[in-house]
Amino acid sequence: MAIEVEIKLKIRDRQALAAKLTELGFRPGRLLRETDVYFRAAHHDFVKRDEALRVRETEDLETGEKTAQLNFKGPKLDDASMTRREMETTVGDGGTVRAILEQIGFTPVIPVEKVRNYFHRGRLTACVDQVTGLGDFLELEILTESEEGWSAALTEIEKVLRHAGYSMEDTTQASYLSQLYFKLKNN
Repeated sequence: MAIEVEIKLKIRDRQALAAKLTELGFRPGRLLRETDVYFRAAHHDFVKRDEALRVRETEDLETGEKTAQLNFKGPKLDDASMTRREMETTVGDGGTVRAILEQIGFTPVIPVEKVRNYFHRGRLTACVDQVTGLGDFLELEILTESEEGWSAALTEIEKVLRHAGYSMEDTTQASYLSQLYFKLKNN
């Protein structure tokens, strides 16, 4: 099971950040529309366990290609980042997987929709996100197979963050789903 070392933060200027990432040696990648449907269940408290089960449906905005994934995210592994153990698999039809989960007792919660622009540099992935209802964000992540690589990955991410004009103090541990719930609850 891979460990996803990740940070997330609200950003000021999406275009300026994309230019800065390119200046820092990142190559632009795919531009995608991602719709994430998260699930809850009476028999398993995902919120209390700090876990997530989702079906992600993706559309490549340049080619029109559509794909889907089933993801499970374990609890956060530290207090400074969004680092978690993650399992995912590609599925043929996201709608069918959602229907199966609903038939066996899982309930969908509000969807998270975003347009995501990927950038890559070595093992680092940067995602510049426009999240419906929340605004613009940056996610920086490295996948590692071991806990030994986790600390080095976080150090590498922090360095890029600083060069992009931000700091770890600017980051959040709140998922997009949590932020949307908070916004809905307080509006």
